[in-house]
Amino acid sequence: CTPESVVQGYAAGARRHGATVVTGVEVTGIERDGDEIRGVRTSAGDVACSTVINCAGPWAGVVGEMAGVELPITPLRRQIIVTEPLPASVQALVPRDMPMTIDAATTFYLHPEGPASRPSILLGMSYTAEEPGFKMGMSDDWLPDLTEAMEHRAPALLEVGMAHGWSGLYEDSPDHNAMIGEVAGVSRFLYATGFSGHGFLQGPAVGEVVRDLYLGREPFLDVAPFSADRFSAGTARPEHNIV
Repeated sequence: CTPESVVQGYAAGARRHGATVVTGVEVTGIERDGDEIRGVRTSAGDVACSTVINCAGPWAGVVGEMAGVELPITPLRRQIIVTEPLPASVQALVPRDMPMTIDAATTFYLHPEGPASRPSILLGMSYTAEEPGFKMGMSDDWLPDLTEAMEHRAPALLEVGMAHGWSGLYEDSPDHNAMIGEVAGVSRFLYATGFSGHGFLQGPAVGEVVRDLYLGREPFLDVAPFSADRFSAGTARPEHNIV
């Protein structure tokens, strides 16, 4: 899937059901009256509401603070590169139906990209020296680690030029698993965040879960273990296969 197409699909579906999708607007605060939410302040004006669903990704911790809610989120940049079209000699090594493949030793990953007429490779890896923060844009700092991993696992790709790339922010939780639930002390403040790189995969199911939580229905999956309270309760189970 292409993330931008999926996002546009969700937005179009939301509009068909009567939602108003607003972009380019910053949330600047959340109004509370005691334990009750009364509205959200934005750069485009105030929005009166009694419920906030915080799915702000890397900014979810900041939004939580506005409501007096602690959500331990760490933003961390990840970068991706797409190669130029592959020469025939390399195409023979990378079948079009090859799934996303990860080298567990280095976290180097790759999968085919682009149309069959101009096949390329999307690749990336975790950069252990990346500093947490809201850094956007591409940098060359990680390229020595990437090329070393490529030399070991996919040396033929070193002869292929790099066409373009992009960066984005992971929303890391302390155990690299999602945080999903509703805050007990603030009515009503729901959250779905901390996916630590898994959000695009888990998003459709989490959307159904959050819908049911909002409507007071029992979700198809018990998400109690994903409560942010697990960190203070000592019940977190860390994810070890981090890419």
